[in-house]
Amino acid sequence: MFLSFFLFFLTSTLITFFAIFGNLFLDFIGVSIYSFQIAGGIFLFFIAFEMLFEKRNERKKKFVNDKLNNQFLQSYIIFPIAVPLVVGPSAITLAILISEKFVYSIANFFYQILPLILVTLITSIFFLSSRLIAKKLGNSLILILQKIFGIILGALAVEFIINGFKLTL
Repeated sequence: MFLSFFLFFLTSTLITFFAIFGNLFLDFIGVSIYSFQIAGGIFLFFIAFEMLFEKRNERKKKFVNDKLNNQFLQSYIIFPIAVPLVVGPSAITLAILISEKFVYSIANFFYQILPLILVTLITSIFFLSSRLIAKKLGNSLILILQKIFGIILGALAVEFIINGFKLTL
């Protein structure tokens, strides 16, 4: 239970930080939001590509079979793997896009930050119960869903890239 709470707390803190201070952070390091949007879209596109062509599954299976046993995976490596999966390039890009027009008010917290925290909570729950979900769905359905979501993710990535280029011109 502690690990679940810690995962949710860490990912929620990261996404909230970027949603509130992301634009200031980019200004501080001298990167435009449009460049970040294009870079996030490119990273997201690579993830979608790997989902469609099952490159991620091959890499994960090889890593688990060669290096780890199941107990080690659950107890020691879940957080370094989980955090980038839950708060990855697309989530950070979305949070920074929100931060561009963020105004410090209770209403904005409920309309812009709270939904991010709720999605992070739901994602954390799915991530932590993924083994049970995988058993219930079966390999075939998981592969079908992976390909469908890979196509959707690819389209979203292209949209990020196109919007980034549109706004820079």
